[in-house]
Amino acid sequence: MAEAYSSGRWSVHNEDSVDSTQQWARRRIASLPDRTAVLARSQTGGRGRSGRTWLSPPGGLYCSLLLKPAPPINFAPSVSLLAAFILTEIMRGSGIPAMVKWPNDVVADGLKLAGIIAETGSAPTSWFVLGIGVNLQSEPSIEGRTVLPPGAWSRFGGPPAPGELLQRFLMDMDSLWPKRTDNPLGSVGGPVTARLWNLGERVSVKSEGIGVDGVVDGIDENGFLLLSTDSGERRFVSGELLTVHGERV
Repeated sequence: MAEAYSSGRWSVHNEDSVDSTQQWARRRIASLPDRTAVLARSQTGGRGRSGRTWLSPPGGLYCSLLLKPAPPINFAPSVSLLAAFILTEIMRGSGIPAMVKWPNDVVADGLKLAGIIAETGSAPTSWFVLGIGVNLQSEPSIEGRTVLPPGAWSRFGGPPAPGELLQRFLMDMDSLWPKRTDNPLGSVGGPVTARLWNLGERVSVKSEGIGVDGVVDGIDENGFLLLSTDSGERRFVSGELLTVHGERV
């Protein structure tokens, strides 16, 4: 049964089942206030990056955060990385060896525990919606995925309730990014780089259909991936991270 409550500066809508929290928020952009979060017990059509499906059985964290107006467009990669970093630190506080996988995932022991999707637009008003999915209880089976299969918090210990995790996340996000006009990574750029899952490793980044091989050096102040290649340093605002053998990681 739907209910609404406050969590710090946020208004949280708790839903039983939705198609996706992203779509739920986007359909209500005109009527919802800034700092609205929607939390669903399950999703029937959860989405990840590039239109991929995010399986959403009961027991996971499935939420979207609405910001109005949207932060500067160049902050979008940084917001996703900040969210991944916050989740990573919360998990590490519970003994999970979580790492940030650029551009917007959380992994531990070769398993994907969380994913993040950011969307923005200008109609009917300036808006930004950040979707977060965390496998807490179960490890959904994803057909054909052999590299970085899904994992769950429960593999490492007892997970928190979805609402409890969301409350902690919102508190940390407001603490680390109090002013929307400030760079989301302003105070945590170094720590985020230190938590990069593939830091110092050779990878291939596929961006706009072209693959570039190199060694991950870190991220810059805008959340761009820094890749050391044979022809010099390259920066990527988005892309698909691959192994040097062309396998998706």
